[in-house]
Amino acid sequence: MSKDLNELEKMHTDEGLQKIDKLEQKIDTTKYNIEVSNEIIDETPSDAQMDKLVEKNTQRQHAIGSMQKEIRDIQQTIEERSKEA
Repeated sequence: MSKDLNELEKMHTDEGLQKIDKLEQKIDTTKYNIEVSNEIIDETPSDAQMDKLVEKNTQRQHAIGSMQKEIRDIQQTIEERSKEA
């Protein structure tokens, strides 16, 4: 039974680490999108387009914060589980 629990814990840890990797990739992509949008904002004469991009970048910043929080939560859960084992 203990062996099964250890395997289950390892599986949860591995899944958590994979999720962290995916979230970090999403964060990198989102940061890149913000950079590209900022370049477009600097070059666009259209106030309407500029306003849309600024709003979208604000949403992206919030999304990055949420993803970073989720990473911290997963890391904390993994850490707590490893202390209990």
